[in-house]
Amino acid sequence: MPLATDFLLDPSVSASARQQALNRIYTDPGLPQSSTTSSFWTQEPHNFSNGAATALPKEADVVIIGSGITGASIARTLLQNRASKPSSTSHPSVVMLEARTVCSGATGRNGGHILETADEYSEFADEFGVDAARKFIRFRLAHLQEMLSVAEELGITTETQARKVQFLSVYFGDEPWKAALERLHRFKKDVPEESAEWTSYEGDAIPRELCLARARGIVAGPAGALWPYKFVIGVLKRLLADFPEDFRVEENTPVTAIHDDTADNGPRYKVETSRGTITARHVIHCTNAHVSHLVPGFRGRIFPVRGQMSAQTPGDKFPNQAAEHSWLFNYDRGFDYMTQLPAGQIMLGGGFAQGESGGLEDLGISTDSGLSLYTDIHLSGVLRAVFGSKDWGRVQGEPVQAMWTGSMAFSSDGLPWVGQLPGVVTGRPEHGSEGAEWVCAAFGGDGMVQAWLAGKAVATMLLARDASLSETVSADISWFPEQLLVSEERFTNTVLPREVPDDVHKANL
Repeated sequence: MPLATDFLLDPSVSASARQQALNRIYTDPGLPQSSTTSSFWTQEPHNFSNGAATALPKEADVVIIGSGITGASIARTLLQNRASKPSSTSHPSVVMLEARTVCSGATGRNGGHILETADEYSEFADEFGVDAARKFIRFRLAHLQEMLSVAEELGITTETQARKVQFLSVYFGDEPWKAALERLHRFKKDVPEESAEWTSYEGDAIPRELCLARARGIVAGPAGALWPYKFVIGVLKRLLADFPEDFRVEENTPVTAIHDDTADNGPRYKVETSRGTITARHVIHCTNAHVSHLVPGFRGRIFPVRGQMSAQTPGDKFPNQAAEHSWLFNYDRGFDYMTQLPAGQIMLGGGFAQGESGGLEDLGISTDSGLSLYTDIHLSGVLRAVFGSKDWGRVQGEPVQAMWTGSMAFSSDGLPWVGQLPGVVTGRPEHGSEGAEWVCAAFGGDGMVQAWLAGKAVATMLLARDASLSETVSADISWFPEQLLVSEERFTNTVLPREVPDDVHKANL
């Protein structure tokens, strides 16, 4: 069930608090703000900025708005399949526009965790059927090998610390553990090949070396971890080196408006920025939590949710498991997720359900400049409790090295939005094969197992639609879950109510 719907129906949360959340959801998220919390991942930034030294291009074939993992995947797919026609620095094939610095949004603030527990399989199968659920889970699982392969191809495996690990999804209560086992058994029965590496441990059979004596049970399976900021930087640096005439990355260049600009040379979009205007055939929105700023039709359908991450010092008894494991801690309300870096730092995120009003106060928050006090309290103290003092020990030095937030994007139906945008969504004309607006957003906090291949899919759709931009691309996206595609029917059927339902108000009286 989608996150927003859970809160709207939760009788433990006041109707007034829920109405305030709906009001925020329907509010323009605005542009990313310059004031931010400092992410551990981006403490050594790479400078892509051309600043005043180089003028903004006047034209491009494609403008990508956003420079996270989605935008990087789209740019890579477009450029690797580009048509062999002249480009220049004044009219590159692809221009990426970033309001702040590259990868300063959700990707540069996430957990670096390529994690698919397969818990979603049962939910998807119940709603869409077994065949659709198989395709959906295969799509998500494919991200692990895909991203590790890209890192290896680019020679950035060591730099990004990209690695395969075994995830440990830890349960502490009897009922949640029983439900988890049922989901695991269903997944292994329906998808035997992909689930071959999944296993479970229970009670006294939990290996002592996992340091999880308080666990009731553990589901384990393949996962990955990497330094997300360095991964995106590595991809973009290679593209700039390989396609110097075809690709431009423009930092500190927020897009302020988009207008239709059809002229004698065919349909065009006029993309207005703080540094000037670019005319383009295609515009791709990869702005996630901020997408409804430039596409107001998404308000009530895609909305920001603030999440919180930390970098912490492990206790002196806790063994470094960076090369072996990642973790998911499941509670009666909510969960936390964790990886460990080769240097030892613990990267812990979550605590959403422990936030104010059970997390409700973080719905509709598009800024990443503040922290949730209650989430800070939770994340700062949870690890010793989870692992136990005997296995955790004492922390030498500063326990919490960094604490920051990031703005994720959730959708009203719980699924990403990927594909060509109809005019009913943008309020601007559609131009068919000669130009269009596209979207790839709303990954619901699961971007590391959805965004890269979703970006590849939307870029493939664009190239298949506009033959002038590619000579080599295969139009086949049969591997992509169709439930994630943009459609007018989905647009009509998935909007959230503007008001808390009357029966919910009455239930709170």
